[in-house]
Amino acid sequence: MPDSSVTAARLQAVNAWTRFTTDRNLQARTPDWRTSLAPDGRPVLSAEVAGPGAAHALRLFADLHYLPLPLSGDLRPFWDVDVPGRTVLVWRSGGVWVELWHPDTVTGLPAVRPARGGRSLLSRASARLPYTRRPIKETSR
Repeated sequence: MPDSSVTAARLQAVNAWTRFTTDRNLQARTPDWRTSLAPDGRPVLSAEVAGPGAAHALRLFADLHYLPLPLSGDLRPFWDVDVPGRTVLVWRSGGVWVELWHPDTVTGLPAVRPARGGRSLLSRASARLPYTRRPIKETSR
């Protein structure tokens, strides 16, 4: 695979990610890009999405960003969770596999809520309640 296709795929991915995160004021970035070879012999561009809200930003990017892929053989982005410990968004552009990923965080733990005071939620009547403090007397006509 020529270096020009790897460079073109990287430029496309960097521009798409930068435009998307800038337009939505997201702080997650892709600082380091690495190149390797996939088992099928095609080049793989890989970057960790890092920074505040990385998982959220990557999920939004997958759901909302339209990535133009004009060549036959290109593949739309899809999720890959085969590698333990990370979630990867993968697509193929110009014969180059592109991965944006973030490390998985611990999930399934119960959220800890701060303790509330001993006061109940309905400690006093309000105008929104469907009843009043005193019963309404029916008048006969």
